[in-house]
Amino acid sequence: MRAAGRAAAVAAVLALGAACGGGGSASRSGGTGATGTGPASLPLPGAGTIPTSEVTAAASQMCGIVAQSRQSPGTVLQPFYAGPHDALHLLAAVAHAHHGAEADRLLSVMLTYESDIAAHPPPPQTGADAQALLQAVNAALSALGVPAPAC
Repeated sequence: MRAAGRAAAVAAVLALGAACGGGGSASRSGGTGATGTGPASLPLPGAGTIPTSEVTAAASQMCGIVAQSRQSPGTVLQPFYAGPHDALHLLAAVAHAHHGAEADRLLSVMLTYESDIAAHPPPPQTGADAQALLQAVNAALSALGVPAPAC
């Protein structure tokens, strides 16, 4: 993919996610990918493709985010925005082209979770909302034919 095209697409995705108040940078180095078979890359409309490992790494990171949200919800804001946040917006952008319901659900649940972790103190349902976010991530991956990583 051309660097300028990817940069423009990522900027557009992040602009869509600006309402959630994020601003961290997700790791672009990949990480633990899904087991099983699935596409090696996913089409990002208007920007070429992204490695599937980018979104499966975010899903893997969400496993830890869920546990931390249950145990210590007041400490999860920075790890979420520095970790899976941006890649989850990319996942929603990829899913939106052919799986709009899954993309919309992912963004809706993510907004709820982001509201939780921004509150001082986070509400009691923060752990449950993190689990709902992980389920929405897994549903979007499944719709794209990508096996979700196991937690």
